[in-house]
Amino acid sequence: DLLIEAWSIISKKYPTWTLRIYGDGVLRDSFQQRIDELAMTDSCILEHTVSNIVDKYCESSIFVLSSRFEGFGMVITEAMACGVPPVSFDCPCGPKDIIDDGKDGLLVEDGNIEQLAEKISYLIENEDIRKKMGQQARMDVQRFRIENIAEQWKQLFESLIIPVNENK
Repeated sequence: DLLIEAWSIISKKYPTWTLRIYGDGVLRDSFQQRIDELAMTDSCILEHTVSNIVDKYCESSIFVLSSRFEGFGMVITEAMACGVPPVSFDCPCGPKDIIDDGKDGLLVEDGNIEQLAEKISYLIENEDIRKKMGQQARMDVQRFRIENIAEQWKQLFESLIIPVNENK
């Protein structure tokens, strides 16, 4: 719902851009009703869940996470791995641990619809910055590869091992 409200600001400035929201759920009808009320049916499209979202990331210019709460934002890392710069609310528990604000994506004050619209607009207006951020995102997200995470766990466990003195 917050992204739809932000898009109502953006779509007036950039009528050739399209927002596609993927997924299904109990709020779908109310989201569609709001899109209809705002007369955005041509620029804001609710898509059903797809089996391979990576294909959709690769077709995208910007990824937006407008969640109120987020654990580890796997969708953010997936988009970044595809070279798509994320714009996300700085909601509790996730996005700020993934996104390096201004370098590989943009963080927005939690719940601030106007700022969300501004940051998305910034990336729309600045194609070179958007592409550079996407390239940086693709590189930076490598720290979350399983090989890197497994090595961190290994180092942690090794640091916790207390050597046993066999002569005691």
